[in-house]
Amino acid sequence: MKLPFKKTVLMAGLVTAVPLAQGQSILEEVLVTAQRKAESLQDAPIAITAFQGEDIAARGIRDVQDISNFVPNINIAPSPGGDTGATIAIRGSTTINPALTWEPTVGLYLDGVFLGKNLGGIFEVAELERVEVLRGPQGTLYGKNTLGGAVNLVTRTPGKEFGGYVEGGFGNEGYKALRGRIDTGASGVVGEGLGEFRASIAYSTQSRDGFYENKDLDPTGGFNPFVNQKSSSTFSDMDSDAFRLDAVIEASDTLSYRFSFDQSDVSKAPSMGQLTDVNEAFFAGLDLGFLGDLQALYETSPDRRATAISNDQSGFEKSKVRGTSLTVTKEFEAMTFKSITSQRDLDWSDRLDIDGTPMNLFTSQRQVDYEQFSQEFQWLGQTDSSNWVAGLYYFAEEGDVFNPISFFGLFGAPADNNEYGLNNTSWAVYGQYERQLSDRLTATVGLRYTDEEKDQYVFHPQASTGGVGAFNVSDSDSWNNTTGTLVATYALSDNVNVYGKLAQGWKAGGYNGEAPSADAFFESYDPEEVLSQELGFKSRLMDDRVQLNAAVFMNDVSDMQFSVFLEGTGGAASTVDNAGAATIKGIEIELIAQLSESLRLGANLGTLDTQYDEFIELGQNVKDAKDFPYAPDRTMSIDLDWAVMQSDWGSIDAHVDWSRKSDYVAYTNPDQNVTGQLGSYSILNARVSVSDVQLGDSARLQVSAWGKNITDEEYRENIIPFGLWTVSYWGQPATYGVDLRVDF
Repeated sequence: MKLPFKKTVLMAGLVTAVPLAQGQSILEEVLVTAQRKAESLQDAPIAITAFQGEDIAARGIRDVQDISNFVPNINIAPSPGGDTGATIAIRGSTTINPALTWEPTVGLYLDGVFLGKNLGGIFEVAELERVEVLRGPQGTLYGKNTLGGAVNLVTRTPGKEFGGYVEGGFGNEGYKALRGRIDTGASGVVGEGLGEFRASIAYSTQSRDGFYENKDLDPTGGFNPFVNQKSSSTFSDMDSDAFRLDAVIEASDTLSYRFSFDQSDVSKAPSMGQLTDVNEAFFAGLDLGFLGDLQALYETSPDRRATAISNDQSGFEKSKVRGTSLTVTKEFEAMTFKSITSQRDLDWSDRLDIDGTPMNLFTSQRQVDYEQFSQEFQWLGQTDSSNWVAGLYYFAEEGDVFNPISFFGLFGAPADNNEYGLNNTSWAVYGQYERQLSDRLTATVGLRYTDEEKDQYVFHPQASTGGVGAFNVSDSDSWNNTTGTLVATYALSDNVNVYGKLAQGWKAGGYNGEAPSADAFFESYDPEEVLSQELGFKSRLMDDRVQLNAAVFMNDVSDMQFSVFLEGTGGAASTVDNAGAATIKGIEIELIAQLSESLRLGANLGTLDTQYDEFIELGQNVKDAKDFPYAPDRTMSIDLDWAVMQSDWGSIDAHVDWSRKSDYVAYTNPDQNVTGQLGSYSILNARVSVSDVQLGDSARLQVSAWGKNITDEEYRENIIPFGLWTVSYWGQPATYGVDLRVDF
């Protein structure tokens, strides 16, 4: 179906804001590539939200967490205790445990390359051009199967003309940033028969002082013999660097190569673990009532973010992510072939003090060495009435974790030097075929076969504080599965489409790397499956001034995988099992309205209704006694873009966005959520830019003032409930600054 909209060459997504121009009174058409082809957003039978370059700049998006407030039914937060591990939930499906042995429920992709783990998933990407968020199971179009959805990070392709930019910024809490890019431009013939070459180099560095102070504190006035000196001066500081090299060879009109190397390096003090509850009765039951009384002296308000705490063992959090990829594209008369080869590595480590005091009650360290390799072949074809995609995918990963834990080290208890790791492989074949049955009706069918093998181990070389004996175990297993997709799309008119979609999702089983005993390790968990039913509506109304899209869905989940944090076991162990069955229902509404030639409004709303149909624990169905983690009932946002003025010397633009999440919980067991409800909160951001100020013949200046969480909302992002005590982690306070950019 052909739509009478003005096209833009930049691919984006559902409520993507196209830059306003003076005199523009209609919404421009947006092209998407969610189905491996360029098509109008309004024709794509999929729930997708995307942000292109202007949106990324206006909202200050630098990593995956920054999109959390702008997409319906998505929740992205740092994993408990750190800032670089990502807990990503889409439509109530999530992986709450950052352990390396867990499969992510939501797929994270960088330029088509699947990122195997959520640990280290919050990293800055130099030259991020577009972000696409796909909601619902993905598999018949993507290399790796995922249950909840996919987040695609897309970088900028090197330009054909010489140019670039330099940008510097500064802000509160000592924030400083420097970014830049240089495009070489097309250099003509590289060698006989090799064609045209172009490349770009991008670099970004930023730093900030800590938000919170670590201070020496002894409320007993020197009578507490367990008090130690503080281990750091601040918490949640920042020091990161990101680099990207991108090169393209257009060997001919039909053959091209794209090579890229990216690296992100983060080194910081840990997040502030604020002590918000002490269970003095639990301490008394262990004949440690005096210790509970001492810890309670450091307890802070559970409803307010502290500006300082006292901590003696806080160390560091370091994350280094590196990746290379080679994409080869060959076009034939009626088909395109694409090969994507990638190698990625993660070096990650931390040292955390998770007791909220200057006493050595609990200290944890992790040293992670992880690498992955993937190879994907895609064949894409089309005729006058059909489109098709076929793919072959291979994925291999290997990782080791050294995880010493010290529980009650103040009594001289030795650390438990826990180790675990994995060596996994996966391969899949997938395909999707779309055919236009009439002028208005289109049908799509997709199929995927997946085979995964996992080889994992756990090594506990000594007896733990909690009384568990030493053990050294390993095991392997394999799983396979076939899933499908069926879609019907009907055009009610040239401007209104409806679609119905059935999609299956699957996630392999595995072993628990944090198992507290050998028996618990050998009790591997089974694969998780989901059947998603979705009805969607997409429309352009009021002479292309309003775009209204909506989706209603129901996910039936079986053998739902869940992790339970084992409080009070002498460490940070967990169990992994299959809950049984769950039903997740929801609605998503997204709106753009061109209110005038210079003013555009965007809004979205997501609702979730989650329930367990079966939750088997110790042989009993306890579905009514369990919580659904990371699934707020409501998510919503409103954004406003205003082209204030445009003249010969430049333009002034303003952006404001407001978002809200209702309250939610972080754990499955209600007892663990009692001391740390994650309450509802709202975030207000704003940015004002003076742009296109001419500097000489070819350079342009942009000056922007920005603020994030400008009302300084205090909201808790995560908790760790030890049973004896609970520590809380809070979202960032108000930040603001100024950026100066020169394009040339």
